[in-house]
Amino acid sequence: MLMGKVLTIEDDVLLRETLTEILEVYGHTVVQAEDGEDGIDMFRESSPDLVLCDINMPKMDGFEVLKKLKVIVGEADMPPFIFLSAKTEKKNIQHALDLGAVDFVSKPYSAPELLKLIDSRLNV
Repeated sequence: MLMGKVLTIEDDVLLRETLTEILEVYGHTVVQAEDGEDGIDMFRESSPDLVLCDINMPKMDGFEVLKKLKVIVGEADMPPFIFLSAKTEKKNIQHALDLGAVDFVSKPYSAPELLKLIDSRLNV
C-alpha cells in the first residue's frame, strides 16, 4: 500500500477538514485548498501524487481547475485527478472523464470506498 501526498480542493470547510482527517489517519500527507485558484497554487507548490477536487466552487469550478492543471504539467505528467461532487448527472460525470479525471465519486461518499479508490490510483 502506497501512501501519497493528496491535494484536496474543496470549498466546504467541514468537508475539507473531515476529508483531511480521514486521509491523514490513513497515512497520507494532505495539502488543502479552499477553491480552484488556491488549488492551482497549492498544486504548483506541493507536486501532489493525487488530486481530489470538488466541482461546484466559487471563483473557478473543478472542470476549469483540471483543464488549467493539465496545461501547467502536461497531460502525461498529470497525477490521478478524482472529482468529488454532489452533481451526479450523467453529463457531469461524462464531462469529468472526458477532461481526464480518473474517477468521479458522488457525495456523500463512504470513507472506506474513497480510501480504496485512492489506494488503487496510487498503486498504479
